[in-house]
Amino acid sequence: MRVRFSHVEAFQAVMLTGSTTAAALTLNTSQPNVSRSIAQLEKATGLRLFERLPGKVVPTNDGLSYFKEVQRSFVGLQRLEEAAKRIRRFSGGLLRIAAIQTLAHGLIPRTIKRFSEIYPEAGISIHAGHSTTVSQWIDEHSCDVGVVSDFERSYGFENEELYQIDGVCLMPKGHRLVAKSTIEPADLAGEPYISFSRNDFGRSNVDNVFEEAGITRNITLETPYSSITCALVAQGLGIAIVNPFVAQDYQHLGVVTRPFRPSIRHVATLIYPKGRSKDRLVSSFVDILKAVTLADQRALATHHLSMTSEADRTSG
Repeated sequence: MRVRFSHVEAFQAVMLTGSTTAAALTLNTSQPNVSRSIAQLEKATGLRLFERLPGKVVPTNDGLSYFKEVQRSFVGLQRLEEAAKRIRRFSGGLLRIAAIQTLAHGLIPRTIKRFSEIYPEAGISIHAGHSTTVSQWIDEHSCDVGVVSDFERSYGFENEELYQIDGVCLMPKGHRLVAKSTIEPADLAGEPYISFSRNDFGRSNVDNVFEEAGITRNITLETPYSSITCALVAQGLGIAIVNPFVAQDYQHLGVVTRPFRPSIRHVATLIYPKGRSKDRLVSSFVDILKAVTLADQRALATHHLSMTSEADRTSG
């Protein structure tokens, strides 16, 4: 005869309650069934687990030793049950996120904050780099989801657009151009300008706008990172055209944004490893990221409307 789980369960119930009658109530069965399970367990193990006395059972030394092992086993089962619950809540496992630096300091952390409130037990790994680096991580299956600004469809990734948004002109608070509701290329003639690096994907888009307008910028600083650009502007070292999602994270440093025309579009695309469907953890994160992005876009639109009205009143 082999040991069955029902036998062990009956044994544990007797040990915890002190009698076969109380154990039967706990297990929602009859007292004879409990007694039969104990007898079968003793036969299967070759151990005498209880002394049978009138009206009660008393565990033997073998019974006490066996009970310790049973308790360890039940702790293991409880852990397996808890793990199953975590998986059902999408809370188990590791989520590996790759994103361009532009979003890795603001939008992604805001999303992770909300995600972690819902799934506190999920492990999260964050990686930041340029679009080409993020694409490489996704291609190698090193990350589960990536966010890029420069996307080549020839890579064959599963993809979907996260957002399209117009760039804004960023300047120190108190700058003379704050009085304008909208900034144009001619407004920046002669102004110290902080630019993307020459090999940066976004540099050419900005360069083209100024070349078409016939305006030469006074580029005094270059950096590949939007966060550094915003910090430099906050120090009063120049003006820049940046992604508004980045600019909003630096408002507390005393910088001001104004719409820039003609528009310079900033696009972000979600990419996923080829040949691998999104699991529930990834899908949940992406849904939250989309919701946070939409809320931020609405907040930015409201902020720009407010700033434009203020500028109009000042100039008037």
